[in-house]
Amino acid sequence: MKVGIIDLNSGNLLSMISATQNTGYETVVLTKPSENVDVLVMPGQGRFGFVASQLNKNNWRNFILDWVSQGNKFIGVCVGMQLLFEKSDEDNTAQGLGLLTGTIKKLQHVKTPMVGWAKLHSDLDFYKDQYVYFVNSYGIPQSESCIASVNYGNDFCAIVQKDNVLGFQFHPEKSGDYGLNLLKKALEK
Repeated sequence: MKVGIIDLNSGNLLSMISATQNTGYETVVLTKPSENVDVLVMPGQGRFGFVASQLNKNNWRNFILDWVSQGNKFIGVCVGMQLLFEKSDEDNTAQGLGLLTGTIKKLQHVKTPMVGWAKLHSDLDFYKDQYVYFVNSYGIPQSESCIASVNYGNDFCAIVQKDNVLGFQFHPEKSGDYGLNLLKKALEK
């Protein structure tokens, strides 16, 4: 299986490449859309608006929407997860992909960004009570697609899944052995 990692010039690319390679899957970095992969991963760090504008370059936005509509697996990480939704309070005029409904909100904690390890809350055993690494100031408070949450001043979704679309607000590639196991499971077809 071949994993395509989308390069949107938004940071975190090298650690995602390394982690994906460590899962044993062939990994390629894509600066332009390509159907020559089995799974697409959109990592990212930075502002919602900047990364949303990067989606418009090289026709990524339309390609991703077509990719998902054809039933192909798509994974968003950090701001890549946020872009699965419609919009964000961080940049009111920027448009997400709209694959999931909702608006990204600023975290309600005196100290932002949230940086460090936090425990997942989930009814699913694989995610329940696992510790993962976060770096974020924004998150989706609620979603019908939420399968794991975390609390940082308030609850927000840490993992979302709807059919062939999966999102991690945290960084599995920086979450130790569990993060690598999680990433490997997520990449499986």
